[in-house]
Amino acid sequence: MSEPTLHKPLPTLTDQTRPFWTAAKEGRLVLQKCQRCATFNFHPKPWCIECGARELQWTDARPTGTVYSHTVSRTVAMNYPGWEADLPVVLCLIDLDDGARLYAQLTDCRPEDVRVGMRVGVHFEAISEDAGIPKFHPL
Repeated sequence: MSEPTLHKPLPTLTDQTRPFWTAAKEGRLVLQKCQRCATFNFHPKPWCIECGARELQWTDARPTGTVYSHTVSRTVAMNYPGWEADLPVVLCLIDLDDGARLYAQLTDCRPEDVRVGMRVGVHFEAISEDAGIPKFHPL
């Protein structure tokens, strides 16, 4: 009898979040941009985080940024064994060049080499038929 395939949890696609996940599946980083004040917003929501306007449009974002903060996970938490093969996982807060900050995995970088201020670029991993996830690598 073979071992069962272990899967990582998938995001819940809603009308509000679907554009982000499907664009990532297509290899594009999109964020909501306020049409009133031009602020890029992340996480997806119905109003601008800066001015409160509801005139948000999904817009391609520049695929580069800077590591604001980071941590390294060396164990599997919350009983998600699908992550074990990826350990250690470097997780970062990334300040995108367009101004938004997002939480993402840093790949192709040893944990001891990541640093605040490191320039990074986005790449994408398909995670289902409908979704992809942005990840970053050092530039």
